[in-house]
Amino acid sequence: MSLRALRTLLMISRKGSFVAAAEQLGLTQAAVSLQVKNLEETLGAELFNREGNKPILNASGRLAVERAEQILGLFDGLKEELSPNSIGGELALGAVHTVITGSLPAVLARLQRAHKGLRIRLFFNLSVELVKKVDDGELDAALITEPLQPTSPGCQWISYDNEHFYVVAPKGTPILEVRELFARYPFVRFKRTAWAGAMIDNYLAEKSINPQEVIEFDSYEAALSLVAEGLGITVIPFCKKRFKETSDLFTLIPFGQLQRQVGLYRRRKHPRSQLLELLLDEIRHEVSC
Repeated sequence: MSLRALRTLLMISRKGSFVAAAEQLGLTQAAVSLQVKNLEETLGAELFNREGNKPILNASGRLAVERAEQILGLFDGLKEELSPNSIGGELALGAVHTVITGSLPAVLARLQRAHKGLRIRLFFNLSVELVKKVDDGELDAALITEPLQPTSPGCQWISYDNEHFYVVAPKGTPILEVRELFARYPFVRFKRTAWAGAMIDNYLAEKSINPQEVIEFDSYEAALSLVAEGLGITVIPFCKKRFKETSDLFTLIPFGQLQRQVGLYRRRKHPRSQLLELLLDEIRHEVSC
C-alpha cells in the first residue's frame, strides 16, 4: 500500500469521481483506476459500489478514507517536524540546574507562545550525564557547562554565557578571605564526579585549602537549604539572575576568579537545526538583559 494510492483515494472522495481526481492529480483516468485496484487488492476489500454510472464509496471505502486522512496527516506532520526549517514538533532538551533556574524558563515560554506547534520535553541532570544522552541520541541537545573532555566528532558545544563561582554562607556571615572562610566553617561539598565539583576541588587543591567536609550533595537547592540552616558553607556557580535572587538570602563571596562557560551541546547535523539556532539566539538575548 502506497501513500500515493491513499492520496488518490482522498482526492476521489473530495472530487466525487475518478475523472475529476485524475485531472487534479495530473494523472490519466486509467492510472487512477489502477491505483484504486491495487489498493483494494492490498486491503482485501472493495472500496466502491460500481453498479451505477460512477463508482460510489461503500462502507469499507468510507472507513478507508477516514483512516487515509489520519495516516497522511501523521506522515505530513512528521515531515514537517523533521524539516530543518520547522519550528514545530517536539524537542527533547536537557539542561543543568543553573540553566533551569536561570534563563531557560522565560525563553521556553516565549518560544511556545510564538510557535504553538512546538512541544519541549525538558530533562535535568549533570553535564556529564547530559552529554552521554546527546551522544546516544536520547536528547536533541543539552544546555551544559563546557565539557572537560573532547566532544564526540559528530557533536559541538557552543558557548553563550559564563557563570562565576561564589562561596555561599548564611546571611550576616562576615566577608572574609576564602582561606579563612574554609578554616572557620564546615564545607557542604558539591558532587565530586560533576564537572563543577571537579573545578571546585582543583581550585581548593591549587590554593592548598583543606576544607572540613560535612556532606556531599548533587543538588544546588539541597546545598542552599543546608547552608540556610547554618550547617556550613558551599560553593555554587551563579548566572546573573540567580545571583541577584540569592544575594538577598545569603552572603555571597567570590570564590577567587573561578568561572565556567555555559553553552549548547548538540549534534552537528540535526533535522531541527533551525529550532536549535532559534533557542540559542533566545538564550543569548535573555542572559544579556
